[in-house]
Amino acid sequence: MDYLAGLLELCGSWLVGSRNRFGFVCNGIGCALWVAVAVRSGIYGLLLVAVPGVCVNARNLWKWRHNAEANQ
Repeated sequence: MDYLAGLLELCGSWLVGSRNRFGFVCNGIGCALWVAVAVRSGIYGLLLVAVPGVCVNARNLWKWRHNAEANQ
């Protein structure tokens, strides 16, 4: 599951850099998988990065949508 989480985050970052909104979805799923990996493996320090990552990703998607609507 950790390989999938890493792959989704890399693909998501690539897509966001290419101005594709689907990248936020990939990043969000990747971050959620990292949360699951951290809990299942007992690596609770990883939660310090993974949980805020989900929040930051949601914030960035919200800002992206509002900026796109304002520019139209």
